[in-house]
Amino acid sequence: MANHHPKLASLAKALAYRKGDLESLEKREDELLHALEEVRRKKGDAEQGIQQLSALIEAFRLDPDDVRSIRAMPRKEGSAHGAFRGTLVKILKGAGGPITTAKMLDVLRALNDSRISLPESRRDALHKITRDISTMSSYGVVIRHDSGVAGQPATWLWIGEDWESS
Repeated sequence: MANHHPKLASLAKALAYRKGDLESLEKREDELLHALEEVRRKKGDAEQGIQQLSALIEAFRLDPDDVRSIRAMPRKEGSAHGAFRGTLVKILKGAGGPITTAKMLDVLRALNDSRISLPESRRDALHKITRDISTMSSYGVVIRHDSGVAGQPATWLWIGEDWESS
């Protein structure tokens, strides 16, 4: 730009910034409109699927309104699928013998792995570990080693070999 009065140069600069803002906003508007079209398409697909499934359910004389909705819950950012159960497998294998649920909790907390979220409450954390260990037990790779008497700490033993977390 030629050598103009500072006020005129300031106005030209402000105009240039506003034009840039407008271009950015128009681009963002196009992106949002495209995203809105995509959401509307997915919504239509979901509604169509609901109608088809409702018709199938009615064929079995069930009321589709009695079926509760399920919302997808997003995974904790940074967490990996199977990280918790995979860590439990490593702890069980590394124990070299029976290990209590409480000891597994102590090891998990000592690891301080950001991919693994444990409830703050010790009771809830033990419950989470027991729930996953029980799932692994149903696959036949872990067995309860203690007698299972109420009041005794649960002790688990790894008996599987080449099992991957599921």
